[in-house]
Amino acid sequence: MSRIISKSVRLAAALMVLVLSLALFAGCKDDKGSASSDGAASKDTTSLENTEVVDQYKDKEHEFLPESLDLGGYEVVFATGSTEDIIPVEGESAEGDLRLEKLREIEGKYNCKVMVMEAPSKWDEAMTAIASGEEYANVIMPRIHQSGGFLQARLCSDFRSSEISQYVDQSQPWWNETMEYSSNILGKVYAGASAMQNPAGTTWIVYFNKRIAKDLGIGENELYNLWEKGEWNWDAFIKYAKMAVKDQDGSGKLDSEADRWGLVAAGYDCAQAFASSAKVASVNTEDGMNPTYTFNTPHAITTLTKLNALFTTDGIYCVSSWDNRSYGTMFCEGNSLFFAYTFQSMSADTMREMEDDWGILPMPKGPKDGGGWQDKYISRVDHNFRLCMIPATVEDKASTALVLEALTYKYFQIINDEIEIMANAYLRDDKSVEIANTIYNTSTYEISQFLYSINNGAWNKNVENHMRGVVRTSYYDISGNMNSVADLAQQMINDYFNGVT
Repeated sequence: MSRIISKSVRLAAALMVLVLSLALFAGCKDDKGSASSDGAASKDTTSLENTEVVDQYKDKEHEFLPESLDLGGYEVVFATGSTEDIIPVEGESAEGDLRLEKLREIEGKYNCKVMVMEAPSKWDEAMTAIASGEEYANVIMPRIHQSGGFLQARLCSDFRSSEISQYVDQSQPWWNETMEYSSNILGKVYAGASAMQNPAGTTWIVYFNKRIAKDLGIGENELYNLWEKGEWNWDAFIKYAKMAVKDQDGSGKLDSEADRWGLVAAGYDCAQAFASSAKVASVNTEDGMNPTYTFNTPHAITTLTKLNALFTTDGIYCVSSWDNRSYGTMFCEGNSLFFAYTFQSMSADTMREMEDDWGILPMPKGPKDGGGWQDKYISRVDHNFRLCMIPATVEDKASTALVLEALTYKYFQIINDEIEIMANAYLRDDKSVEIANTIYNTSTYEISQFLYSINNGAWNKNVENHMRGVVRTSYYDISGNMNSVADLAQQMINDYFNGVT
């Protein structure tokens, strides 16, 4: 029992460290309360580990923000799912108190007041209010899958406008450049991924069961060494996953959750994460221009064909783990070598109570267009991540941008302090710490994530739904199916980019 409790404590804090100050989100729940494309994946947030980048800025004042400015008590209201996302409860945690200290510093420097309005269910109320001309809030923070309607209807401001860009530069490491790419519509950028809501927490990763690995003769650091050498790729993943499969229930074949599998995961989202690791996406642009449907390009078809084999004919994936939402439980009970999901999933009760030890890896490198493997690890950020958008109706966009940038920068600066408070006591192994510090740099967004919420889910039903076939159907006709929806997909893309609602 003491061993389980010890691991439980380590895991709970490991989540806090790895998330790096993220307010945790679970599933696709509605908000409640009232108080990849080549272009995207090619934009690296940095070539250094996150810890090194933060250290470069830790003791520096922001280069472009004024040291002080009297905003006359200006109230900057953030609309989000939870007050604690922005303003932690004092005394509840050491890392929360660090944030409060920085927040109060900003309020003092600029004579402003940061406030939080908890978001309404599904954000329809916010869209209606902004469409009718109300300011509503200075910054709205819906999840990505709730945001497409705001962009299509042009209800949010352009981050490249002079009022906002004088303070906010999304090429800086406290923002995520792939979001700047993904929310770019015809040269205007309508959303940001701020360090206030750290992307690492909802980035897809791979967990592996260390006991199973040892039983299979996989060396203690073998998988970590592959990662370190840049050789953790799809082929390596498949190789080890095939080693793990075993008929454990005596049926003579792999046919139940009692057997041992190579991979358990939420199939549809996991397949999307694998696609991103290969720079395969359903939509691509040239810095917001010339939006094009791209699931039917030669690279996409070749890569998705390989992905289809990974999920079906390679015999490593337990599809019922997706159907029954049992992937986490199966992994923790020792019935799979690999488990793909987000950082935050380690907070689940089953993970905290897990007897077997585990490690983490980024999503493996996917195939490169033209042969070989991608140059860097790329991991998709889940669609539940919260964005920062400034409604088009906000009168003082400059003051709003100033406070938003100041908060983003200050919260970014203290990431390493938060880690230092907890890391020594709670993380499972040193390599997990190393990898955690690099996942921040792999976090990638896709344009398609904005299309989820437009036209009553038509994009998912008609276009992205073919990814379910990739996961479920052996020898799925990738070329035929992806090309069959090309015209419809391009029309929906055009409507989104042209603002047709």
